[in-house]
Amino acid sequence: MREPLLFASFVSITLAQTAYSSSNPVVRIQNGTVCGVDLPQFNQSLFLGIPYAQAPVGDLRLRPPRSISKSFEELDATSYGPHCWSAFTTGFDDNSGYTSSEDCLTLNVIRPHEASAENLVPVIVWIHGGGFFAGGSADSRYNGTYLVQASVANGHPVVFVSINYRLASLGWMGGSALASEGSLNLGLRDQRLALQWVQANIEKFGGNSRKVTVHGQSAGGMSIHAHIVAYNGRDDHLFTRAIIESGTIGLPYPPADNPILQGLYDSLVSSSSCSRGNSSAAINAKLQLACLRALPIDEFLQAAGGAIFGTYGVLYDGDMITVGGPFAAYKAGKFVKVPMLIGSNTDEGHSFSPTGANTIHDIKLRLSSVVPADQMDALLNLYPDVMAEGCPFDTGDFRLDPVQNGVFEAPGTQDKRAAAVVGDVVMAAGSRWLAKEISCNVPVWKYRFNHIPHSVSFGTQDYVGHFVEVTYVFNTQNNDTEFWNANQFRATYLGSGTPIEDRFLGVYMSRAWGSFAATGDPNNAKVSPWVHWPQYSNGAKNLVLRTQGSHLEDDDFRSKGMDFIMTNVFF
Repeated sequence: MREPLLFASFVSITLAQTAYSSSNPVVRIQNGTVCGVDLPQFNQSLFLGIPYAQAPVGDLRLRPPRSISKSFEELDATSYGPHCWSAFTTGFDDNSGYTSSEDCLTLNVIRPHEASAENLVPVIVWIHGGGFFAGGSADSRYNGTYLVQASVANGHPVVFVSINYRLASLGWMGGSALASEGSLNLGLRDQRLALQWVQANIEKFGGNSRKVTVHGQSAGGMSIHAHIVAYNGRDDHLFTRAIIESGTIGLPYPPADNPILQGLYDSLVSSSSCSRGNSSAAINAKLQLACLRALPIDEFLQAAGGAIFGTYGVLYDGDMITVGGPFAAYKAGKFVKVPMLIGSNTDEGHSFSPTGANTIHDIKLRLSSVVPADQMDALLNLYPDVMAEGCPFDTGDFRLDPVQNGVFEAPGTQDKRAAAVVGDVVMAAGSRWLAKEISCNVPVWKYRFNHIPHSVSFGTQDYVGHFVEVTYVFNTQNNDTEFWNANQFRATYLGSGTPIEDRFLGVYMSRAWGSFAATGDPNNAKVSPWVHWPQYSNGAKNLVLRTQGSHLEDDDFRSKGMDFIMTNVFF
């Protein structure tokens, strides 16, 4: 079953009510005829839920994706495909409210009427975030209609593509058994096959395969870094530019036999009916994998259980990923040389840092997953125990209420200090290091998003946390619907009733992002007045994005702490 909701106008429309007819757009690609739907009010055509790989089910479960080997003849592409299964069998995550399935490797194409096979335009390929364990392209927060509309307003239209990829234990499982047969980084390999599909087919939709921008946030951005350094930086000509929001992280890629990852695989086997096997370890591993592939999906998901952020992700596999971490590859010059637009949000540390720290022991415990023990004391000396200097920044001695944005733990006196360190390690310092390292070789534009959204649909938010910029990049016009409030947590919207300053920021950011994808320069956005955004090589500056006076700043805040992180934590 496919998710029928597409929020593509100020009033939600139901695609089931706009079934395919002879007047709707048709595109013939390698595997058959794709029958889409027109949005005349936006001068766009949509082609949704297109499979780009064979269904990864049965014996293809826990294996690298395979291209479609036969024609699907005529495909009804008028509704999104299901999300891939998340890490959670129940509960509230980015899959909440959407249909999920194991047969989920689909993508979507939104093209402006200006694009055609005779008039090719640049392409944006969106890779969603969600910690590698949740999310999907049907998510209404990732509706590409308004981003395409912004590109047309710029005078430089683009085609928008969004993709699904396998998640959690089905897409990012480690363990020696999977490593021995080359079945690691499956979600990453899904993404790469989708990019290959774009190269093979997008010109039929009016997209220029030689001008493709990969665009991702959080886990999506981390995935893009992995593609940039994959195969020792080999350029397979899959993309020509990259936009990475809050995903430039300098932490290493763990090996598949990492004790935590091996333990998760072993737990999956032992929690299922696949724990029985022969005495030979090698034979047993093969039989167990065959058994896992044959399990009913409900039993597999129940045995896999839940996962916390960071449990799954890109692994060192000795094949696609042959470096210990992305920064090692950048430092060695083994990366695809493409222009980049990168940045992060001011208070992301508060989105990730555990709360309730009141002692030095508490804070060290909470930082142990991101700071090496032998560097802990020296780093903490650079982040003083002064609440007014902590994260969320510029909030004085104020501590957020324990129910802020769904965090139900009493705040601690060391929380803001811990959040400052976490945010710099996992977000701010990474994009600074990368910009300094590569801006002499490729064009780089860097930003800091510093606007508290006018509202969020789940709880309240008095800080500039993780993800909040996405609405403004997509210029999301969805109204305050029951579905939105029930499912789209940590998100605002820019529809009717939104403060004019928020709407203007959405117009600018969507046009700047679209301008970068189409022309290679975010300054070609037709919106005024706005400050000129220089390349990072011209003075090492950020564009600080906010509704009241966006401006340039020197990228040197918290320099002592971040210099230490860049030198001693990343390497």
